[in-house]
Amino acid sequence: MSTKEDYREVYWRFNVFHRFIHLVMMITFLGLALTGLPLKYPQAFWAQGLMSLWGGVKGAGGLHRWFAGVTFGYFALHLLYVFYYLVVLKGKLLGPHSMVPSRKDFQDLYQHLRYFLGEGSPPQFGRFTYWEKFDYWAVFWGITFIGGSGLLLWFPEFFSRLLPGFWFNIAHTIHSDEALLAMGFIFVVHLFNAHLRASVFPMDKSIFTGQMEAKKMMEDHPLEWDDLSQHPEKKEKRRVRKDLLFLLLILFLSGLLPAFSFARGLTDEEIMEAEKKVCLRCHRQPNLNSHEGVATSIHFCMDCHGKKDVEKKVDGKTVSVYIDTKEYGKTVHRRIACIQCHEGVASSPHRTYQFKCASCHGFHGAGTAHDPHRAVNCEACHHESKEVRKDPKTGRIVLAKVKEGVPLKMTSHRLADFKNQEACKKCHFPENQLGAPIRVLPAKSLICMGCHSSSVTLNDPVSMVSILIFLVGIGASLTFWFQGTMVDISFTAREKLSYIGEKAWQVVFSRRILTLLKVFAVDVLLLRRILKESVSRWTIHSFIYLSIFARFLIGLVLLLLSVLFPMSSKVAVLLDKNHPPMAFIYDFLGLCILLGAMGAIMRRMQGKTQKAVTGGQDYVVLGLIGAILWTGFWVEGMRILLTALPLSGALPSFIGYPISLLLALFPVRWEVVYPYGWYVHAILTGALVAYLPFSKMFHILISPLVVLIKAAVGEK
Repeated sequence: MSTKEDYREVYWRFNVFHRFIHLVMMITFLGLALTGLPLKYPQAFWAQGLMSLWGGVKGAGGLHRWFAGVTFGYFALHLLYVFYYLVVLKGKLLGPHSMVPSRKDFQDLYQHLRYFLGEGSPPQFGRFTYWEKFDYWAVFWGITFIGGSGLLLWFPEFFSRLLPGFWFNIAHTIHSDEALLAMGFIFVVHLFNAHLRASVFPMDKSIFTGQMEAKKMMEDHPLEWDDLSQHPEKKEKRRVRKDLLFLLLILFLSGLLPAFSFARGLTDEEIMEAEKKVCLRCHRQPNLNSHEGVATSIHFCMDCHGKKDVEKKVDGKTVSVYIDTKEYGKTVHRRIACIQCHEGVASSPHRTYQFKCASCHGFHGAGTAHDPHRAVNCEACHHESKEVRKDPKTGRIVLAKVKEGVPLKMTSHRLADFKNQEACKKCHFPENQLGAPIRVLPAKSLICMGCHSSSVTLNDPVSMVSILIFLVGIGASLTFWFQGTMVDISFTAREKLSYIGEKAWQVVFSRRILTLLKVFAVDVLLLRRILKESVSRWTIHSFIYLSIFARFLIGLVLLLLSVLFPMSSKVAVLLDKNHPPMAFIYDFLGLCILLGAMGAIMRRMQGKTQKAVTGGQDYVVLGLIGAILWTGFWVEGMRILLTALPLSGALPSFIGYPISLLLALFPVRWEVVYPYGWYVHAILTGALVAYLPFSKMFHILISPLVVLIKAAVGEK
């Protein structure tokens, strides 16, 4: 057979049984992840939607057990196939075609690491690579630890007869954390190897089709190809085997097992009506990390608060402290012990300390409540009462505890519904005395990240339209660039993308990365090339470019910190736009950008530029930048005026505060004007984002990339 004919040959890499097992494993793994994650993180925003999709906690648990049953089923099928392979087909457990790791696999790993660092050539692989063998044996590890611990939690009554109780605590930790580790590995390492590697992008289809072209086998598995070429009779054995598909019935039946499982938790009503403890429930502290301890703590409090006639005196007036147990059982706190929030309540006289909601729930980000609301107490928004006021001492928005001289009932645990804006109208309405805008404004979205600590959201028309136009411009540019010649004139777009990915990988994992970091610092950030041309031009560019980069970097770092450490009070302080250091930095950088834009316009008006052809585009972009900063300062001034920020908090905003003093001289209802100013600022920002890919100023994004590419390939 000629080499040309060899290239057209297609060989079976996986038979139908292997492909079927992989497909089932892929589906069940995704099913276990999508049903298990919301059970592990029930308070997360995404978990609530998934939980509703599965029909609640019971539905998610039932599906999770069904997928687990199928997992045990396909694992048993695979073990049967291994037995069939060794006994009937007379296969070998060890050897170059085995999934059992050998000495060569460790040698390949070492050689591959050296290759990534620019030393030597890549290793030559046989039928299976070292990472494919690792993926294979990882399933055995997962079944042993994740599956074994899951069985203990699935059938606690049976295993408690054989094992002591602490084994179930260990099983809970192992099952949860090992499953999370497995998901991280699959969605990062395996996803990269099977989809994102340059040689297989966008997907290695052999596990689905079972086929592999001879050309592909020569490139990825040269040792296997040499073995097949030396033994032509082995090529005839690469045929699909269908004699084991009858085991599909066993696999399906194994998944039905969870449907008949009697393992379930107590309902809320059963917990509340469970038999009460007698003596020890008062004379010992229950374990609040267990279901029994939580139930005991709730029962203890409900002994008094569950009676309709329970009352207390506040300022000489009677207030009910009754809690409806059925209504409480519907709240998000129904599985939390009362004394987890009401600390110090077991004292004489009976009282509770002020609890902090953020100790459990974290702090709001920019995208959660349209604004972090750092100056608003949690209960002001989340309590069902509409009675809110501004505390004259602290300036914070708090829940008014008195309505028309009568103390409010504070024992309601029903929270306000924020699925619409009705709950926000307790503050955002005309004639309010809280300093709130009369309208609820959208959250700072993706287009605001250049200057603010915002959220990665697109929930308003301005952001959606501007980002859509921006992506169209980026897509048109990429399409134009990929029409050019790269290495070989016959390269397709996919081959060009694979070539770029491979070269980028080689650069990142080589000593050249240090050169790129140096070029980024000196040529991209410090603009060395512009400094050599003109000091005045470098000064203008630095005022605009470095200030925008600094504000974007601050916003990006704060966004990452808020995601990684949502419970941190230090991060919450940094996210507060009224925090003195942050307020000063934002105003200072904004002033630098504004001065840079004005300097650039003056320089062009004086004729000190040779790029007159694109002068119109320059004026548009610079004008938009200046207008964005100018309107931003005025909106900041209105916010400081409306919120009556104390002098110590307002003074660091050395531009916004004087503007607020100026605005205070005019008898205008600024709470009405503020939303219009906010939208003007947002529309100008959206216009700049949408116009950027079509203007000459697109080089702000492209020039750093070009400089880094030239440095990577060794050009000057």
